[in-house]
Amino acid sequence: MRRTQKNTYHHGNLRHALIEAAIPVLRDKGVVGLSLRELAGKLGVSHGAPYRHFRNKTELLEGIALAGYRELAKICATSRERYPLDPDKQLFEAGIGYVEYVSGNREIANLMFGGVLSLQDCGPDLREAADEAVAGLAAIIDNGKRAGLFGSRNTGDLVLTTLSAVHGLALLISAGLVEPEQTSGKGLRMLCTSVYETLMQGLLERDT
Repeated sequence: MRRTQKNTYHHGNLRHALIEAAIPVLRDKGVVGLSLRELAGKLGVSHGAPYRHFRNKTELLEGIALAGYRELAKICATSRERYPLDPDKQLFEAGIGYVEYVSGNREIANLMFGGVLSLQDCGPDLREAADEAVAGLAAIIDNGKRAGLFGSRNTGDLVLTTLSAVHGLALLISAGLVEPEQTSGKGLRMLCTSVYETLMQGLLERDT
C-alpha cells in the first residue's frame, strides 16, 4: 500500500508563528541553538516550509529584530496620538514604553542592539524599520521644540541623548542591577519619572 505523504503546511501566518516560536529558543539556547528545522518540527510543518519565509537563520533573526523596531515605532506613535498637545507627556510615556519593552524582551533587544545583527549589513526592511523607530522619537522631540518646551539643539543630538538614557535604564533593569520593587508597576513609573526629570533638568547646578 502506498504511503500518503503528510502535508503539514497549514499555518495561516507561518512567518509570525516562526518568530514567536524562535523567541523562547533564543532565551534558552541563544542564537547558536536556534534552528529553522527544529522550529518547523515544533510547529508541525514540513522542514522546508520555513524557507518560504526565511532563506536562512540570519533572515529569521532579522525578522525578529524588525518586529522589535516596529513595536518601538508603535510606542512612539501611540504616545503622540494620546497626547497630541503635550510633547512633554509624549516623551515621558514613550520613554516608559521603551524601558518596559526592551527590559521585558531581552532576547529581541539583544538582536536589535547587541551586535548580533548589523544595520549596515542587513536587509532593507530591517534598516527601514530601525529608521522609522528613531524617526518616531525624533517626531516627539520636534513637537517639543516647536512648542518651545525643548531646547534648540540639533534634533539628532537630543534623540541620541534621550535614547542613551532610556536604553541604559532598560539594560540596567534587564541585568538585575535595579531593585525589583522599582522595575514594575508604580515602582517603575516612579523610577522613570526620576530619570526623566534628571534628563530634562540636567546635572549642573543653576543659579535661582
